[in-house]
Amino acid sequence: MMAKTKTKTRPSTWRDLVQYSSKRPASKAAFRKRALNFARSLLLLLVVGILGAGGWWLSRNDFSQDFLAWNQMDQPIDRVTFDSDGVLDHRWFQNWFGPLRGRTLMQIDIGELQAELLREPQIAYSQISRVFPSTLQVRVIEKAPILILRLGKKGGGYQDWMVSSDGDLYQGAGYARNTVSLLPSLAISPQELKPEPSGNGYRRLDEIAAITPLLELARREYPAIYRDWKVLTYSNPMETGPGSYVKILSGKVKEIRFSPQNYAAQMKRLKYLLLEPDFRRKKVIESIDLSHNRSVFAKL
Repeated sequence: MMAKTKTKTRPSTWRDLVQYSSKRPASKAAFRKRALNFARSLLLLLVVGILGAGGWWLSRNDFSQDFLAWNQMDQPIDRVTFDSDGVLDHRWFQNWFGPLRGRTLMQIDIGELQAELLREPQIAYSQISRVFPSTLQVRVIEKAPILILRLGKKGGGYQDWMVSSDGDLYQGAGYARNTVSLLPSLAISPQELKPEPSGNGYRRLDEIAAITPLLELARREYPAIYRDWKVLTYSNPMETGPGSYVKILSGKVKEIRFSPQNYAAQMKRLKYLLLEPDFRRKKVIESIDLSHNRSVFAKL
């Protein structure tokens, strides 16, 4: 009898497992998940397309706006406005600036124009603005004269120079004759005038800054006294020593002498004196000296 032969079998491993794949989802939940992922991808593509089309449209629209704006800037200037806190007017600026000759706003160098205006001795501040499409705005602040310096000319006659509150000397434009006549005259020696290196005009008189507070105070608070002042002279007004003074020649009082400090107290004493009966009765007073602190020396 023949013995049966036993068939040996190997223990199976994971490699021996037959793998089955199915294109169908294993469950309804898996199907919904795949459908949801597909919908999300489609929505993302749609959003990207919309954003791209919007950016393209905006870029074309910006270009159109820029093109329109450039056309506006390129129009010739048809209006110039001029504003000043002083006596200069639009006619003065037109003569100074010259013809527009079809220039556009963008052809005007704002910085250079402002600098040129500031080189005018009468102008202390300037501001230039463009108002599109075709308006140029100009605004200036002028120096205000507080004294008149009258200089003789070689060929005869004289020439008036305005003296500003900081001591600048300039030949004013646009001032009415009666305005100039109300200002006191400045009397100084020719040696104190230093010509500018360019030959145009004179250098600043720094001493005037120490006298300006007296003139402004008198004009503001004592107008009746101020209107009688004719000529002003000084000596070392930026110091406070015995030789420092400001002297006024006027009609009522031939000579008024101030110390270049504490002008308010000196003006109060002057007003009090002029109201005294003895002083009021006199048509002309020879001198009043207020430069010795509280002591006042007067000569009737």
